[in-house]
Amino acid sequence: MSLARHRTILTAYGIALLLFAVGTVHSLDFAAPSQLKTMLTYASFIGIIGLGQTLCILTGGIDLSVPWTLTGAAVLTSVMTADGRPLGVTIALVLALAAVVGLVNGVGVAYAGVPPIIMTLGMNGALQGLLLVYTDGGISANPPQQLTDFVLGETLGLPTQLWIWAAVIALGCALLSLTTFGRRLYAIGANRRAAELAGVRARRVLVAPYVLSALGAAVTGLLVMGFTDQAFLTMGDPYLFSSAVAVAVGGASILGGSGHYAGTVAGALVLTLVASLLPLFSLGTAWLQISYGLILLAAVYAAGLNVTRKKRGNPDA
Repeated sequence: MSLARHRTILTAYGIALLLFAVGTVHSLDFAAPSQLKTMLTYASFIGIIGLGQTLCILTGGIDLSVPWTLTGAAVLTSVMTADGRPLGVTIALVLALAAVVGLVNGVGVAYAGVPPIIMTLGMNGALQGLLLVYTDGGISANPPQQLTDFVLGETLGLPTQLWIWAAVIALGCALLSLTTFGRRLYAIGANRRAAELAGVRARRVLVAPYVLSALGAAVTGLLVMGFTDQAFLTMGDPYLFSSAVAVAVGGASILGGSGHYAGTVAGALVLTLVASLLPLFSLGTAWLQISYGLILLAAVYAAGLNVTRKKRGNPDA
């Protein structure tokens, strides 16, 4: 990991610490153990779904199908277990279906040449329509109690999903820092043509991030359902922008080739802290959406400036 990338990631963590300090000064309850657990839990949802989004963005893509992939996993699990199917079998089937969604996205982007935004947004719309037909516009089934008990349980004083996120963090950081696959993602994002000339099979590599993103969205859907003890048709909406914004806050270039999951973790913490601070200052959730939009615009603007700078330095690029 380069010094510049280290600096960017440390800046994101510094912002998170600053926001936490502001909240603590405003209210001592902000730093209460129960509040910390709650904030970390919400951050874990963004963080887990953010791993796949990080991989997609590193290649110069993005996955906008995460909201209804997440919702679909939760709704299908809720309905199928209510019909008497075993939880383990249901989860395996749901994850397999999520992998198929990611595979279709990846093949569309890598082999058919469909722009990632169009491919994944179209998939999101298709999933929404299918689920609305499947549920007839409403859900009457309750989440499986086994899943709720598992998610709400604690190990060594920490919620289960935090241990799951810790495992995802270890996996994500190792994947990007220590594996050939990670290096190929960076190479494709920086310059796909050059990567292909160097022997990287870009099409094959490009499919994997979308499969992993869909799986991450499905797992997040199961965790959110277990945590809230409900499945509903709009539960994935908050993650459309938050997963991408977390990646941007963590210092990744929205155009690809630069970033790291360690930064996305910091981004998830920052977004959760911002959401937790808004009520302290009597600000509505609309301000959260405004901040998401501004951050994304800033990220795109910064990436554009960087491209312009490189072209000036190398007119033949």
